Amino acid sequence: MMHLSEFWHLLHHDHSESTPVKEKEFSASGHAQASEITADRPSITEFVVMRQSVFNPKMEVIGYEFSQESEPPSAKFEFERDKQLLNYVISDHTRKLIDDRIAFIRVGSLLLNDPLIEVLAGKKIFPMIRATSFDFFDKPQIERMLALKKAGILVGLADGHGALKNAALADAITIALFSMPDFLPPDLLHISHQFSQQHPALKLGISGIENQDEFDVCCHLNFVFFQGSFIRHREEWSSTQANPGTLRICDMLSRMRRGAELEEIAELIKLDPMISYRILRVANSAAIGAAYTVISIKEAAVIIGREPLYRWLALLLCVTAPVSPGQQALLENALTRGRLMELLAQPGTSAEMKQILFLTGMFSLLDVMLKIRIDHLLSQLSLPPEVGEAIIYQYGPCARLLQLVIACEQCNKSQIRELCAELKIDIEPLNHAQAISGTWAHESAQGF
Repeated sequence: MMHLSEFWHLLHHDHSESTPVKEKEFSASGHAQASEITADRPSITEFVVMRQSVFNPKMEVIGYEFSQESEPPSAKFEFERDKQLLNYVISDHTRKLIDDRIAFIRVGSLLLNDPLIEVLAGKKIFPMIRATSFDFFDKPQIERMLALKKAGILVGLADGHGALKNAALADAITIALFSMPDFLPPDLLHISHQFSQQHPALKLGISGIENQDEFDVCCHLNFVFFQGSFIRHREEWSSTQANPGTLRICDMLSRMRRGAELEEIAELIKLDPMISYRILRVANSAAIGAAYTVISIKEAAVIIGREPLYRWLALLLCVTAPVSPGQQALLENALTRGRLMELLAQPGTSAEMKQILFLTGMFSLLDVMLKIRIDHLLSQLSLPPEVGEAIIYQYGPCARLLQLVIACEQCNKSQIRELCAELKIDIEPLNHAQAISGTWAHESAQGF
């Protein structure tokens, strides 16, 4: 869990000037400067690195799956790209993203014979062998997987079909993934029973889950890893009325947008004991370094500052719904969207426009977090018009960037390429920005 002072630093820091990964030199539409390209930050210019969250049965993010956005034309190209992808995953800046979580990396079987694979010994990074025409699972390959397992390198199958009729292969792997669209529930039940009886140590995962019902079914079938858009699933919510706490924060944000003084906002904060408690905790955190204990809400608001207070209230709005499974994962997803849009802004974009981009990305999942229709929510916030235009109508200066960050999380390969070309965003900076935004969102969500 992040300390409050660390969270405050993330919130208060001027993101356009942050430097832990040389973002001062980072340009989405230009080329990264040479000083950025180091062994700790491998340059991948040929393919977009796709990343999907991996969830546990509690709907918590426990890791990520990394893959290539395009299929290589030959075994030679596959092997070279797989090495690039592995170097990306084990690099310092991606390791910060993974942190204490796990990582699946989709690669071909040829990589298992390369010495580079040995860097994974003892790590929570699992090579997931994908099924392509270049892969084969003969006796030497299975023996290699067993040898790697003894060395602490645990191999899985990105497509578990191969283990269904090959007991030796099932014994050699640690994880088998299946795709929800490929099976009916009775088929998944049969798969679960077969592996639990014949290979009880083998852990099963499933991708392509689209809604809560599918997730619940797979949980009951003893799957332990879950992937898909179910966490962001939208329903026809009839509710147009937010709870009092949500409405109070909406009112504060609206008043701040209209130029209300901090004294006025402080009076509103006093009406909510929980917000009062939280703002005093922030104002008295080590990051601010007050020489005395702050006990006045008004003084706390002044110490924090207008723009950081606005962003803090916007973050707080996202967690005003009753605690529910997946809430933390949704917050992290929303923060990733906002931060990624901010990072991908064109050079020369104003600080105000970057703030608008951040709010657009973060609030694009606000309806899912609060279970209230998005048009009613945004109407109560008095946000810049660009935010609502992009989220509701897919129109305006923020719309295409929002579509790009959504395409990245959905692994929509053709749309990513199309939008990158239109927005003049190079592949290497996009890959870099995805790692930065994911790390920042993970840390910030813990702080909240």
